[in-house]
This record gives sequence, C-alpha cells and structure tokens, in this order.
Amino acid sequence: MQHPQGRRALGALAMAALAGRAGAQEAWPARPIRIVVAFTAGSEPDILARALAPVMQAQLGQPVVVDNRVGASTVVAAEHVSQQRPDGYTLLLTSSSTFCVTPHLFANLPFRAEQFQPLTLLMRGQLALYTDPKLPVRTVAELVAHARALPQPMPYAANAGLVSHLSGERLKQETGIQLLDVSYRGTPAAQQMMMRGDVAMTFDGIAAYIGLVRNGDLRALAVTGERRIPALPEVPTFAEAGFPDVAQPYWYGLFAPAGLPAPVAARLVSATHAALAGAQLGEQMVAQGAVLRGNQPPEFSAMIDSERERWGALIRRIGLRLG
Repeated sequence: MQHPQGRRALGALAMAALAGRAGAQEAWPARPIRIVVAFTAGSEPDILARALAPVMQAQLGQPVVVDNRVGASTVVAAEHVSQQRPDGYTLLLTSSSTFCVTPHLFANLPFRAEQFQPLTLLMRGQLALYTDPKLPVRTVAELVAHARALPQPMPYAANAGLVSHLSGERLKQETGIQLLDVSYRGTPAAQQMMMRGDVAMTFDGIAAYIGLVRNGDLRALAVTGERRIPALPEVPTFAEAGFPDVAQPYWYGLFAPAGLPAPVAARLVSATHAALAGAQLGEQMVAQGAVLRGNQPPEFSAMIDSERERWGALIRRIGLRLG
C-alpha cells in the first residue's frame, strides 16, 4: 500500500508535468515562422512579404522567413499550405486569384477553401498593361488596332486563372481582338519574354516594373484604379485611355491552415497589422498605387465571399473554364 505522502508527491509531479505541457503550449512562437508566397522572388507579393517579415519578426520574437513556391497559378503554394498543421508556423501569402477566381475555373482543385483560415487583408494593388517598347504603340487604343491588324492572335504573357489573365480575357471581350496565352514562371520571366519580343504584352502589378518602365525597357500603357499612381504619373488610367471596363484592382492576403488556435491567430494578425503600419513599408507601396490595409478575420472572410461571387459572375458570363 502506497504511503499518503508518496501519493501526494506523485500527484504534485503529475500536476507539474501538466503545467509544464500547458506552459509549452502557451510559449508560441517557439521556432521560425514561414510565409509561403505563391509567387516568384522579385514579384510584387514577394516584395511585400519581405517588407513585412522583419517587422513581424520583431513583434513575434522569432525569425519570419519567406518561402517562394511557384506554379499552377498559385495552386502549388495553396496545396502545400493546406497540408500543414494549423500551428501558426506555416502561413500562405497569396492573391485574390486563389480563393475568388480559381475555384470557378477548375473543377478539381487539390485544396478546398474550407481548409484555410483567412487572417487579414494586406494590400489592394493596381494592375498595369505592359508592352514590348519595340511595338509601334503608345496607347491602349493603338495596341488594340495593332492586334486587329495582325494575321494571327497576338501572344501575351498570361498564367491561366490569375486576375491578370482575366484582364486579358476582358480585353478580348471588350475589343474583339485575338490573343494567344503564353504561360510563364514568375514576373521576371514575363519581363524577359517581353524584352526579347517573345510576347507583346502582359497585365501585372506595379512594384517589379517601375525601374524597367522608367528605363524604357518596357512600356506601361494604362493602370487600373480611379487615379494615376505617383510612381508612374505619366501613365493614364484605363478609364482615361477609354477602356474603363477592362481591368480592376486585386488584393493580397494572409492565410493559415484551418483550425489555428484563437490566441495564435490573434498574435499573427496583430503582428501583421503592426508591419502594415510601418512608415517605410507604407511609403514604398503607396507610391506604387497600393492601398495597405489590414482587417480582422471575420471582415476578411466576408470580403472574400463577396468577391468570389463577383468574379464568378464574370467568368460565367465570358464562358471561361480551364479544367
């Protein structure tokens, strides 16, 4: 028969062990946090992630590393993150394409929206229409006239399923021109394709193109949004160019695998919002026409649902299906 004092000692040890485990669970984060970016290094979302990471690291007390996983119009990155544990150590930074556009285009995706927990909006960005500067065009109207005069469809850099691809589809619908989609692996590849003359044009974000446009390596014909952007003040909006319905803004957001503990989610959202509020990041992105704004998970989820319906209506109207 065990002595009462022995039983009390064992009980105290058990309680201490339980407390130790609880303390370990509470000590988040205990190792580096990985932000999986669904776009190539050097692209606009990659620039955004690398600007956010140092401030998030200071807020959380652990390294925040960027992991670029590119392919299949953001599907590769989303599938990878959907398979990770909901412990806050693996996050997904992706665009509105992943959850608002892609589900309407593909019948059998390797992930479901329900496998993700929206954390916060990061940025609303602007698209621009870029061209090979060797083309004899300086406006959207001239580009349309050039495409109509060609005996075959004009090649353009477009990864099926992204908002940039839908902008090209919209241009085709609005103008009746013929375009040939040419897929590419990341923004730098699209830029090289245009500068070599392999493709005539592309729709893409602003950040990674400013230097090339200013140097004359590429030409920007128009930007989305209601007003011109400070970084490229000479480039008109699509409305000013006479094509108000061709393209629209997009966004980037932060997601985690579904089932993330509420305290961990709250810390991640708080750290991300602190990074968004950083003056240096704000000045860097606002000059490129971006609007940096975080929100809370319920608001972000509602926004995604609303935009998914709007993109779905467009995709059904133009009859686009990719698989």
